[in-house]
Amino acid sequence: MARRVDFSCGMHRWLPLLVAISTLSACAARSQMVHRPADTSIDAAISSMWVDEIRRTARDGDWLLSRAYAATSDLIVLGTRGEALSHGAIYDAARGTVIESIASGVREIPLEQLVAPSHLVLVVRPAHMTADDGREAVARARTKVGAPFDAAGMFGPDDPDRFYCSELVYWASQTAARTGSHERVVTPSDLMKYGEVIYWSGERDDAHVGELAAQRRRAEPRTAAAPR
Repeated sequence: MARRVDFSCGMHRWLPLLVAISTLSACAARSQMVHRPADTSIDAAISSMWVDEIRRTARDGDWLLSRAYAATSDLIVLGTRGEALSHGAIYDAARGTVIESIASGVREIPLEQLVAPSHLVLVVRPAHMTADDGREAVARARTKVGAPFDAAGMFGPDDPDRFYCSELVYWASQTAARTGSHERVVTPSDLMKYGEVIYWSGERDDAHVGELAAQRRRAEPRTAAAPR
């Protein structure tokens, strides 16, 4: 399937990402728009909770759309339309892994590794896909592990051997063939048009931190009052 991209549209929607890639390493600079909880134990508890919820909800071939705590994510969110999302990946429920494309190329990582740096995570179930189709999409994505990142593809040139994050998800799921809609440029938020959101983590923010802290306090054994 050819992935032709309109030059002007791609530049307008992806230029912040290209600037980010050229000036920042993947997670070298922190987000200035969203901030991680200061309590590391609460932060880890949120990650663990989200991982458990995603495992219970998602199946092979579902899409994981997220927004991270990196400055690159700020630029992507500011430079693209729709939901505040900066990354897309495809989920392998059988292995508990995700296949994604980042600046260093396409790779497969544990689900925990995607969730840990995320401010929020959505699970989107692609439309017109059966469970078997989902497994085929995972296998298709896995054939591209090791492929280079497709920075130029966001401007227009089509290289079938390179992928940016949402392009990999769109291609592996054969979205154009299933929906009849041929995207010129595919951003993470664009992917939401082609499926149903079946899980939303909520934001890893003060509300989550306060809720978990309150749960911990309620679970702590109370010290018995000293006898009079």
